[in-house]
Amino acid sequence: SLTLREEEATMSPASARALTVDSLNPKVLALADHLRGAVAGRAQRMQKELETNPGLYPFDEIIYCNLSNPHYLGQQPIKFFREVLALCDYPHLLNCSVTSSIFSSDAITRAREILDLIPGRAMGGYSHCQGTEGLRNAIAVGIATRDAFPCNAEDIFLTDGAAAPVHMVMHLLIRDEKDGILCPIPSHFLYTSSMALCGATLVPYYLDESGGWAVSISDLKKQLDGARSEGITVRGLVVVNPGNPTGQVLVKENQCEIVEFCRIENLVLLADEVYQENVYTDEKRFISFKKIARSMGFGEEDISLISFHSVSNGI
Repeated sequence: SLTLREEEATMSPASARALTVDSLNPKVLALADHLRGAVAGRAQRMQKELETNPGLYPFDEIIYCNLSNPHYLGQQPIKFFREVLALCDYPHLLNCSVTSSIFSSDAITRAREILDLIPGRAMGGYSHCQGTEGLRNAIAVGIATRDAFPCNAEDIFLTDGAAAPVHMVMHLLIRDEKDGILCPIPSHFLYTSSMALCGATLVPYYLDESGGWAVSISDLKKQLDGARSEGITVRGLVVVNPGNPTGQVLVKENQCEIVEFCRIENLVLLADEVYQENVYTDEKRFISFKKIARSMGFGEEDISLISFHSVSNGI
């Protein structure tokens, strides 16, 4: 950015570049400032210092856990999923005699099942804007089994990970800077960065470690009333369960309170449930917010609920 500005200073008005840092969308610049983490920046500087002076610190390696990439830390990709993807992307392999000696039998079976759900049995083409109908039907069956309540495939949207729909929903909800979203602190940067890009007002509510990282309804009410007093129209509430980075699993009673709060205050409940498979204690269990809402007798006309899930985090 410094180089761009220095070059600009030497140009005449007639030859100035149309695209410069200063001419970018200010929301994008705000997002860049938001993502420029002090800890990650310090780590990068320390790594460069270690390269020139190996004995400077009492360690010789920096591990970047902020990348959320287990492969970067040496974990090998799960073979089954790579095999299924390869077979679906290149179905010709299913007809080759050598395939059974290279690919596992369960991956071959799964690839055939998936291809049978795709029109023309070929991946890579355009599909329905919500995703291939056969795949959405299969997912709906899985959700219905999970929750013991019916699930409509027409309510499911397939996307490339959970970040894309989060950005999409923010664009749908946020009209201008007077619109706000209640977001937990601490939380994953995805929501705060998406709000910055949309120009929304972040309305923070705070998770308390001494209370097991539960969502305090009194704090939600306090933050909501404070935002409204400043002219902010709060349109949604983000709840991450199981939590990141806190790791908490909300209890049923707390979830019921959250659903009731959203219903009374007319808020869209944005339930980030991508870690639902990652509960590692017998004392806790994941319950979806959809199951909670339906168990309370609330239907689609009573509360607006959007749930996010992700294959990669689920694995």
